[in-house]
Amino acid sequence: MRIRKMQLKIVLVGERRVGKTSLLERYLKNHFVENYTGTLGGRVYPTDLEISLEGEDIALAHIAFFDLMGEHSVRKVFAEPFFFGTQGVLAVCDVERPETLHLTKDWLEVVTKIAGPIPVGIAFNKIDRADSMAIGPEETAWLRREFPTAPTFMTSARTGQGVEDAFSTIISRTVDAVLAKGRQSRTGRLFRQRILLFISGREYGASKNELFTEFKAVLPAQIMEELDNLVRLDALSLNESGPKTFVKAADLPGTARYQATERGRRIAESPKGEELAIEEIV
Repeated sequence: MRIRKMQLKIVLVGERRVGKTSLLERYLKNHFVENYTGTLGGRVYPTDLEISLEGEDIALAHIAFFDLMGEHSVRKVFAEPFFFGTQGVLAVCDVERPETLHLTKDWLEVVTKIAGPIPVGIAFNKIDRADSMAIGPEETAWLRREFPTAPTFMTSARTGQGVEDAFSTIISRTVDAVLAKGRQSRTGRLFRQRILLFISGREYGASKNELFTEFKAVLPAQIMEELDNLVRLDALSLNESGPKTFVKAADLPGTARYQATERGRRIAESPKGEELAIEEIV
């Protein structure tokens, strides 16, 4: 059994009075606040969860839920500091107010522009007020077409309907995405080591063209990216005279040759190659 510890940032976005705070209060504290007070700025709700993974593995996740006020100024002025580092997002709209559904698209586009391709969920909130529901199948279908991979939930913070499902799904998808990114990082380190072993084993190093031939199953762009990484890690150097200035592999001719540095040869002999790790802040 392995224990994976992680810190997650999940934001809730949507227009004012759609029920973002109420959904969080219902999920984390299992209660509903009748007297609504709008959120000013933003508020963080921290929680710790133990999540079952494949096999017997578990994730110990410290999750920071960011509850942001539904003002347009957030999207226009404060988007970068609010959404940077976000790993999952739950967008909320009010089934009594169709305009909140259409503006959900704007919120999600801003978040994903800054945070990149992250897990997205959409909550159609206040379904306990079915008699005054103004959003029908046509509107919900439109939003699903705009975000086809995003799961949707019919929720009510007042009754609790759908709340557990919405949060558990976005948390699960966020955990899966973070773990997948970690696997990609480890795969990159292993490929870096293969390149370094190949170059360090040759007296005169290797050219870009020779590397393309040796690793023909790998895209040239990926090979050049890892060459740049190895140069930055001081494991490789260009076999050329003149001042040492960093030049991207993509800007060099195919005949450009790389040699292992003293540090690179030492790392190549290491059985684990930990020094080839490149940590990504997520």
